[in-house]
Amino acid sequence: MKRAFTLALGLGAGIVVGAYVVRRLDDAQRAVQPTNLAGNAGRAAAGFGQRLRAATEEGRQAAAAREAELRGRFDVPSLRETLGS
Repeated sequence: MKRAFTLALGLGAGIVVGAYVVRRLDDAQRAVQPTNLAGNAGRAAAGFGQRLRAATEEGRQAAAAREAELRGRFDVPSLRETLGS
């Protein structure tokens, strides 16, 4: 009885671990297929472009705010104020 239980437990564990490994290998194989690699690269490039645009805009806003702060502190008029536009 004890041997049958141990055998069943070992077989069950082997099947569960085997199924898990096979599933993980299938997922890994699917991830490196050319169609998936191209799609992932396209999404990454699009995401990079969006982040770059957002960072650029944030940098421009910070620079404008800092410029306004410094112009106010040192009483330096902007070019528009100087030209009267």
